[in-house]
Amino acid sequence: MGASSSIRVFLLFLLCVFMVIQQQAQGEIPKKTRILIDEANAKGPYIGVVIPNFFELEPLLQSSAFHGSSVIDFAGRRFRFGAIAGRKVILVLTGLAMVNAGITTQLLLSLFNVKGVVHYGIAGNANPSFNVGDVTIPQYWAHLGLWNWQRYGQGVEDELALEAQGDYSRKYGNIRFADYTTNITENSHPDNFLNYVWYQAEEVFPIDATPEQRQHLFYIP
Repeated sequence: MGASSSIRVFLLFLLCVFMVIQQQAQGEIPKKTRILIDEANAKGPYIGVVIPNFFELEPLLQSSAFHGSSVIDFAGRRFRFGAIAGRKVILVLTGLAMVNAGITTQLLLSLFNVKGVVHYGIAGNANPSFNVGDVTIPQYWAHLGLWNWQRYGQGVEDELALEAQGDYSRKYGNIRFADYTTNITENSHPDNFLNYVWYQAEEVFPIDATPEQRQHLFYIP
């Protein structure tokens, strides 16, 4: 085989490698799936029902109130189409925790013609007037997972790091770990190196606002 033939074979090999890499790197929706999504959206709008796990999904699938029609699988999720009490719905299993819930809900809203979202599942409560099996719809809720952990030795009068820039705030209260000390015998005013954590509002970027202009929300209506 001559030098020119070897070069052509090598270039052809590189071209095939690049094509494979490009195909693996593509994140767009497959054509067949895109067609199914377009067909489903033409029949919308729907109410999206996001469900954390199979323990909560299965009773709904087995209920006579739900009438399933079709499914679309995409990005590790299965979107189940049907109706509940005559209302068109899309059921989707999110998986546990906030990251899964956020990704799945965003896929639901980005892909499909959805007019509202219901988070369906079981929950505990501290209100003795509620009983097991009661259905509740919260007026508002708060995300409590964003904290500012204050350095030991500082207190409620001390400004938090980056508070002046608007990143953190002392507006929503705190937890002082020493207040939950048990089995106190000698010291009536215990201390704790964990000090304080301060609850923080979430940063949000509304779809109808200026891009990259953040707003802060603690209670979500």
